[in-house]
Amino acid sequence: MSDSPASFRPGPVLAFVLLTFAATWGAEGALIASGLRFDDLVSRSSPALWLMGVMWIPGLAGLAVAMFVERTGPRDLILALSLRMGSVGPYFLSLGLIPLAYAAMYGLTWGAGLSGFDPDLNELAALSGTPIGRDAALKIMLPLSIFLGPLINFVFGLGEELGWRGFLLPRLMPLGKVRAYLILGLLWGVWHAPLVLAGLNYPGQPIQGVVMMCLICLAFGAFLNEMTLHYRSSILAGFLHGAANAQGYGIWTWMFPGAHPLLGGAMGLTGVFVWTAVTCVTIIILRRLRQV
Repeated sequence: MSDSPASFRPGPVLAFVLLTFAATWGAEGALIASGLRFDDLVSRSSPALWLMGVMWIPGLAGLAVAMFVERTGPRDLILALSLRMGSVGPYFLSLGLIPLAYAAMYGLTWGAGLSGFDPDLNELAALSGTPIGRDAALKIMLPLSIFLGPLINFVFGLGEELGWRGFLLPRLMPLGKVRAYLILGLLWGVWHAPLVLAGLNYPGQPIQGVVMMCLICLAFGAFLNEMTLHYRSSILAGFLHGAANAQGYGIWTWMFPGAHPLLGGAMGLTGVFVWTAVTCVTIIILRRLRQV
């Protein structure tokens, strides 16, 4: 499948959206109804395995629609879902780019007075009962999140990106890039709504949190979209997604405690600003690469 098919086909898109939302919201709704919440610090900072497993629903939905609605044969699934690795360069580049983006987000947060600053990670040490210190944070925990974290989180990030970037993005592209990016970003953001309403990422801010999640998904999603379309690889998108999640569950929330959930950190306006800037730079660089 090319990045710009001849015409927009609403059937597969609607089938994917309905299947993805029904399965995800059904599973999460049942857990929330049984008392699941994300309002305490530990639950907000440590992803549960079931939650990471839910990330595979979009990918499985995309696979199912490609096979049973579009009648794609097994040999054509790689093309239909952009299931290829692409160039290795962006993978290595992301190991530096994404941590730098998070450093910028939290640097802006602290500079604006929207968080504290605790380089010794005392709050985490109190929870774990073990002193940490800045040397361990910067020389052990941060490198692990940069080099090992993306590999672990890639397994789950790929599940989402097979659906959003591998399946849905190219099928929205006949509507034009701007519309495709807007629709995908908003759908991706609203898809997170049950967990946000249960306190994830924006504790105490359920409605505003859903809006902010949509903005984050638009900004970060645009970066993923650009990289996916240029390198024709949903695997790359999964790796980038995993690298970002590794930083999100890394040292930053502990080193900059108390970040304002809507204005600061990786999920607030500082995150929207930094990802928008990264996307703009990415567009310029990729455009120049295409001209070489």
